[in-house]
Amino acid sequence: MKIEDNRPSAKSILNKIKYSSSDTNIFRVYLGAAPGTGKTYMMLEDGNYLYDHGIDVAVGFVETHGRKETADKIGKLEIVQRKKIYYKGAEFEELDADAVIARHPNIALIDELAHNNIPGSKNLKRYQDTIEIYKAGINVFTTLNIFHLNSIAEKVESELGIKVSERVPDYILNYITEIINVDIPAGELIKRLKSGKIYASDKIVLALENFFKLENLLVLRELSLRTIADDLSVKSSEIGNPEEKLELKSNERVLVLISSNPDSARLVRIGSKLAGRLNLNLFVLHINLKNRNKTKSENYDQNLSKNISVAENFGAAVFSFQADDVAAGVIDFVKTNNISHIVIGATNEKNGFMRAFFHKSIVNKLIDALPEVSFHVVPTTSAKKQTK
Repeated sequence: MKIEDNRPSAKSILNKIKYSSSDTNIFRVYLGAAPGTGKTYMMLEDGNYLYDHGIDVAVGFVETHGRKETADKIGKLEIVQRKKIYYKGAEFEELDADAVIARHPNIALIDELAHNNIPGSKNLKRYQDTIEIYKAGINVFTTLNIFHLNSIAEKVESELGIKVSERVPDYILNYITEIINVDIPAGELIKRLKSGKIYASDKIVLALENFFKLENLLVLRELSLRTIADDLSVKSSEIGNPEEKLELKSNERVLVLISSNPDSARLVRIGSKLAGRLNLNLFVLHINLKNRNKTKSENYDQNLSKNISVAENFGAAVFSFQADDVAAGVIDFVKTNNISHIVIGATNEKNGFMRAFFHKSIVNKLIDALPEVSFHVVPTTSAKKQTK
């Protein structure tokens, strides 16, 4: 992975695309500390420059947020038709990955990598659409704020109290071949906000009182610079030659088993970090026992929904189905989905569903039945104790 202080010339990128013997595509990220740093503007500027020098560049999705200067910067670039989705009586537009792949430009410009797609879309997250486009042999230019990276989002939520609802898993780093750091001093960013260059006038005061506090921006900028200088370069050295093609091992997966237990959210976080380190896909599974309605607690559905939401925010593929026996259901799922690692909670609770799902005897059954799978058993607290 290369960290670019100066953007490569159109000629160098053209050579990579057309004349390189390597089969590695370009996956370039314009990275910023916060909204408004100019990531989209710079991506479009580069796209037009490359287009003017003979490279076929198309816009997969660009979000202008009503900014005229950003809209004008699209210039001559072709915009691939977006996918229209109807949800709750309203029409929305999303990136159409299939249309971009069919168009097959040399470079696709895709804004806001961490975007959550509208329900009914092909994928839950835009980064999943983007990976499909990249794996189809198309070079990708995209934008990302540093706090959307999952490991950083955790720090931002705990240290700054800022809720991060849109995230990309850390394993996205294994696809990235170039990072363009779009840096702007915090004071200058606040000036841009006050002048109406980031949000509409009715949102400026609220933004200044919350996300765009000077102290928050300073922390985010430091996180961005430190992450680029240290974490990303370390990750790239750990996973091999940054010039080699990096992609997920599609035949291996990490599986996290969840329930309504609030500790399930912690299991998902552990599983996400494991998947990121191992460069594997993340699956999350919930087994719904057929006799559950007779025994489930008052807050069961609400707590389970929260845990599933956490899993989706981590970019996991979430599965839920009924079974007569939890262990049998898990074993069947593992054998048919190429699971190589399982993250499971264990507690000494001996009553109710917790015994059926999290009791160590169930863990032992799974270990005995799945000798080729690596198990990561995490001590958890009884759901009953947590609700007292």
